[in-house]
Amino acid sequence: MSSRTEHSTSRDGTGSSGMPGAGAAPPGGGIDGRFDGHLDGLFTYCLSVLCAHEAAVGVVREVLELAARKQSRAPQDEADRQAWLYALARWVCLRRLTETRGRPEEGAREESAEGRERRRELARLAWPEAAGTSPEQREALELAVRHGLTPLQVASVIGLEASAARELLAAAACEVERTRVALGVAASGGCPVAARYAGDRRIPLGSALRGE
Repeated sequence: MSSRTEHSTSRDGTGSSGMPGAGAAPPGGGIDGRFDGHLDGLFTYCLSVLCAHEAAVGVVREVLELAARKQSRAPQDEADRQAWLYALARWVCLRRLTETRGRPEEGAREESAEGRERRRELARLAWPEAAGTSPEQREALELAVRHGLTPLQVASVIGLEASAARELLAAAACEVERTRVALGVAASGGCPVAARYAGDRRIPLGSALRGE
């Protein structure tokens, strides 16, 4: 997909997340060397899904524990093992979201310096060009572009056939290109009408795109 190369550097959240405790051993033993290199990427993925720093850290720790218990099932191939870890992370994230649905957000009553830093951390994951995509398309793009997974790996993580994953990524890439053009025109000021539409809530550009 064309957007993968263009965004892989500017939107890459791996390696810069600074996940606290990444070097800490999970309960029951040290981190398997086969999993260690994926910690930052897993944290960034979980943060993008849960939008909560501590929850993302907790999920990564749980993923490490699960992987340690199931290490006999861990694929030997590096690409397959990476997809396996992301699939575990996705499963734990979705379970956490189901468990916490309807509960008030922890720590929402007061804004501390740490809280402001957490919000800045989330802001760095913002991706305006993907604002017009569906949740399914955006998830696939996150995995393919930000985390560098191949279409086959993406299919494995989200539970699709390889052909369906490729179609999903292709459709998402087209949507990103359309949104990028719209954002570029609005930002340049070269078209006053487009610039006005970008800030006009009567024009159906979508709340996500206007917000980002």
